[in-house]
Amino acid sequence: MPREQIMAEAARLASNTQGIKVVGIDAANLPDGEIAAKGGFLPGPHAKLAGPTFQEWLETGS
Repeated sequence: MPREQIMAEAARLASNTQGIKVVGIDAANLPDGEIAAKGGFLPGPHAKLAGPTFQEWLETGS
């Protein structure tokens, strides 16, 4: 099953060491906001995902 990742959360994780404040927005009224809210940009059910989570990748210092 694909891992859902909220971009504001990913940005917060990435910016924690930089002292940057990240604020999420409600994208419902943005172009493609409804598609994104329904998972339209996630990989399909037959996708093979490999590798670490975003947080695991950040912790490696890559």
